[in-house]
Amino acid sequence: MRYTFILLIILYTFTVSLSAQVEDNRKTEAAIKIEDRFMAAKLLVAGGKKAEAIKLLDTLRRESEPSASIYFELAKLHYENKDLNQTESNLKSAVKLEPDNIWIRQFEVNFSKELGRYDDAIGVLNHISALQPKNDHYYDQIVQLQIKKNDLTAALLTLDKKEKNIGWSVNTTLKKAEILDNADRINDAVNMINTLVLKYPKEKKYLRLIANMLHSNDKISEAEPYLKKILEIDPNDNDARMGLLLMSKGKINKEDYLITLAPLMSNPDAPIDMKIKELLIHVQQHASTGDTVLGKQLIDLCDKLVIAHPNEAKSHAIYGDVLKNNGETTAAIRQYEKTLTLNNKNFIVWEQLMYCLDEVENYDQLLATSSDAIDIFPNQAISYYFSAKSWIVKNDFKKALGFLDEASMISAGNPNVESRVFTAKADIAFRNKEWSKAMELTDQALKISQGKNADAMELKGDIYKETNDLKNAGIGWLKAKELGGKSQRLIKKTEALKNN
Repeated sequence: MRYTFILLIILYTFTVSLSAQVEDNRKTEAAIKIEDRFMAAKLLVAGGKKAEAIKLLDTLRRESEPSASIYFELAKLHYENKDLNQTESNLKSAVKLEPDNIWIRQFEVNFSKELGRYDDAIGVLNHISALQPKNDHYYDQIVQLQIKKNDLTAALLTLDKKEKNIGWSVNTTLKKAEILDNADRINDAVNMINTLVLKYPKEKKYLRLIANMLHSNDKISEAEPYLKKILEIDPNDNDARMGLLLMSKGKINKEDYLITLAPLMSNPDAPIDMKIKELLIHVQQHASTGDTVLGKQLIDLCDKLVIAHPNEAKSHAIYGDVLKNNGETTAAIRQYEKTLTLNNKNFIVWEQLMYCLDEVENYDQLLATSSDAIDIFPNQAISYYFSAKSWIVKNDFKKALGFLDEASMISAGNPNVESRVFTAKADIAFRNKEWSKAMELTDQALKISQGKNADAMELKGDIYKETNDLKNAGIGWLKAKELGGKSQRLIKKTEALKNN
């Protein structure tokens, strides 16, 4: 038996050896050299030498057999260099060679999303989810894009597909309810959450979620039975008791109504979009009226919102808006900065941050922020204007004029930007003591803005002061304040008028 076993081993070894001779899969010397050069390119990237890496990879692309890895590396490098045409060209070649490569296809999804090609991104995600039907991450991305397209019916169908392939979950049920609410199918949304109430009868949070949803859709009276059920579970629940107390008073006034929003804002289980929807009308009213009482109430609510959703960019963004409208510019800056650390893809937040930095005259940070904004959003003219303004303060007029020319070219006649560009050029003339030129440019800025540019009006006052026309200087500064000018320098000028 022992000899038979040894003989079998010998025969097996011989067979393997013979097979290796017949099918020699060893890499050729040329293939090894290509791999070595590919790794050399990766090392160049790691060392920050992207241009050299691209050059080496391009050489490899021409000299070697078609390789998805090479095309993919080139796509990533061109993307980092903001060369979108080369990114797309190399990405298409990589996808053609390896259509089922998850890493390549996910990069394609992100690239399509950035270009606003949501249908393309959804198509790729559907392909990936078919390859990995148990991975919930891909379904969630599809739903997010369908919501952005406002295709809520498709989003619900995707969640049904997710549930079929992965199984039922609380999060999927809550997402369905949120989508139904956004589709104004409030009764269906409530019924959806009621399935959770039936499944978890001792959980207050789902009852509270229904009450909040009804509240945010002006169905406050219908929330009463859910608040009572909360008190049956927990008689000491102060939010539910407060809600019932306010309902018992009959018609709820504006101040009481905002008080009733506190439980909604504090509830981390309530979808943030529901909360934003509820706050938005009050934030807009605050922006137009400047009501300080309303402002304080909104600040209290937003404080609860960011505690409940500390890692949601939306919560910090709306808090920043409320603080800015309330005149608390420094605090608003902190909220906008936090927003951008969580999501830097919303230009409106960048714009609001730049306005705030200009208002507090922090031109070092304004220069850094506007430069970052230009890198991410190169086609937004206002960022170039703010960079120019920062360089003017630093007395580098040559750089400032370069940025102003860029702003004009990109704005394509946008009156808001053009008026600011003329104001900045007037400021350069003013600093060069060219009073007539400065006044002419200021008048052009005011004409373009139909007399609504506060910075131009303030500068007009400054020019009058330098030419010893103090009466018209005062008129210009006061008018600038009426137009919404809030800078510290303008406040000092108008305060000085009161003392004279």
